[in-house]
Amino acid sequence: MPACRLGPLLAALLLGLLLGLPPVTGAGTEKPGVCPELQGEANCTKACVSDEDCNDNLKCCQAGCATVCQMPNEKKGSCPKVDIAFPQLGLCRDQCQVDSQCSDLLKCCLNGCGKVSCVTPVF
Repeated sequence: MPACRLGPLLAALLLGLLLGLPPVTGAGTEKPGVCPELQGEANCTKACVSDEDCNDNLKCCQAGCATVCQMPNEKKGSCPKVDIAFPQLGLCRDQCQVDSQCSDLLKCCLNGCGKVSCVTPVF
């Protein structure tokens, strides 16, 4: 009888290491930030399983039954709802990419013309 018996999972991990494959982890490495509140996707597409599946600093976020790679929120609060039927006054250009580019408690959110601006969040 052998002195040590390897379980199938451990054997698969060792084989993966020998072949130079990246290890499979259930949850993956979580990136900093918080997923924004997203509208549900009707098609339930799974674009990612964990943050590791997303480029750069994007996070794997839930959007209804779907998962998508999304720019994370870095500050508390959520972006105010924008009514596209009534465009907002202001600059129609991107003023930020992430919350940290906004001063104090302001967050980087979509504005009325499809761009992003630093706005007061909703708590």
